[in-house]
Amino acid sequence: MAQQRLRQYIDDHNLRPGDPLPSEAKLAESLGISRISLREATRSLQALGVINAISGRGLFVSEFSFRPILEQLPYRVAIGGASLYEVLVVREALEVGLIEMVSKCLTPADLDDLTGLADEMERRELAGEPLGDLDKAFHERLYQPLGNGLVSSLIDLFWELFTRLFDSLPGEPGHPARVHKDIVAALGAGEGMSDAMVAHFSYIRHRLEPLASSRHDENGDPG
Repeated sequence: MAQQRLRQYIDDHNLRPGDPLPSEAKLAESLGISRISLREATRSLQALGVINAISGRGLFVSEFSFRPILEQLPYRVAIGGASLYEVLVVREALEVGLIEMVSKCLTPADLDDLTGLADEMERRELAGEPLGDLDKAFHERLYQPLGNGLVSSLIDLFWELFTRLFDSLPGEPGHPARVHKDIVAALGAGEGMSDAMVAHFSYIRHRLEPLASSRHDENGDPG
């Protein structure tokens, strides 16, 4: 398969993000495939975020990102409370599981930044302004001290996927500032971080309960 051969070429030549691939003619010859098959393979790998085509310059190996996964998710994922709960379970397990580790490497500067974000969320909430961008910034900043690019990418993936679905629910959008301020307070005190994060997700789960009940009623499931 042309796509597999192209992936193997990248591995065999130890190509890294930003490295260029040979011209189409040379690459097709190296892989032993037609240029038409190569074009199909490169289109597929571009959709997956493996390679990147830059106009006038050619093909390059891409930086790793979960963004293509998010964009390729089927529309059905966005339909129904069951899918929301499934995303919630994964996101909660990830964030609650890492919060203790964050607390061990948090610096005063990190805590100051998180405090500032939570305070701004509270200000906007009182003013009736949207909090979405600050909510995302808070969670990104919260796990930044880990210095783990994979964790940061996963946090971003599940935050955005869940938020896309969550904000379509009836009722007040977003999460209240207080649940984020409680997380910051626990980090500052050096205890209760996991409980504060669980409470954060309990609020989200509470928002989903009416939708889940509605689905049970429609399907004739017992309550």
